[in-house]
Amino acid sequence: MPTADIKLGYSCNNDCIHCVIADHRDLVLQKGLPEDISEETYRKELQDSRARADRVVFTGGEPTIRRELLDLIAFARDLGFVISMQTNGRRLSRMDFARALCGLAQVNFTIALHGPNSAVHDAITQREGSFYETVQGIRNVLEIVGNARSMGCKIVISKMNAPYIVDTVRFMLSLGIESVSLTFPHACGNARKDFFNVVPRYRDIQQQILNALEICFQEGASVQTEALPYCLIPGFEFCSTELTQQSDYTELKQYGCENIIDWNRVRVKIKEKGPACPLCRFDKVCEGPWNEYPQNYGFDELIPVPGEPVLHYRDLIQRKYFPPTKRSDTLPYSLDCCPA
Repeated sequence: MPTADIKLGYSCNNDCIHCVIADHRDLVLQKGLPEDISEETYRKELQDSRARADRVVFTGGEPTIRRELLDLIAFARDLGFVISMQTNGRRLSRMDFARALCGLAQVNFTIALHGPNSAVHDAITQREGSFYETVQGIRNVLEIVGNARSMGCKIVISKMNAPYIVDTVRFMLSLGIESVSLTFPHACGNARKDFFNVVPRYRDIQQQILNALEICFQEGASVQTEALPYCLIPGFEFCSTELTQQSDYTELKQYGCENIIDWNRVRVKIKEKGPACPLCRFDKVCEGPWNEYPQNYGFDELIPVPGEPVLHYRDLIQRKYFPPTKRSDTLPYSLDCCPA
């Protein structure tokens, strides 16, 4: 579905260690611009994007802290958009706000949950109490909508939560979440400023990623990976979110930038593949890692996968070269290594 990703601005009630928008926030402030886009301008952006997109993603910063949000959601609804929202979910902990928002339109939420407990999550968001508000926000929305079809949870992986990936996914599922996103950080913003304390090595997280993927399949949950090269997720290549991004038009309206960004074209330009990647069966469909990763850690962890070349991303979506979904008996790793 053609999508418009339109940022409301950069103000937020968290300050996540991996936050990618900190550079953009600094830039608009240096230009003397307000931290957030005005309501009138945002309405114009919605109208403009409707000519090319059927879905809009409300994001930021944190969209739910904007006082105009409910009016903008209603405006997008009346334009005929399918509405999605990326949020930390904290304000949804207020049942009155959650009911008002969910009562306006069917909103497909992606809520960020970065740890299985307050100690981990709050250390990442750098806001005490954020874990409890986010979890209550998830519970409120699930209570209101009555099912989990319009909600997913995302964990952005960092050195701080890497040991708890499996625990976090298990906690998400225990809340009733049925859609999980495992996202590798893009080293912009705060992650760029503190790269070596934030961005983990692939080798240190791969086993946790594979175990978390298997748990999701065992529990019947939908799961996607983001920004993880295929050589790191053997048997789960079809879970990559880049597959659907390649097939759908997405325009990004980044506040402070004059031009509309064709995200599919720009995304591949800010990723980088290694000298051994042409030997991999996934070379023609893999985008490689964000370029900041090899610039700091090199390409040694990207090991070419032998076998018949995969020539088109649709072959991965259709699992043309892979065994059936149930893989537990043949996986080269054990769930026994998951932390308790």
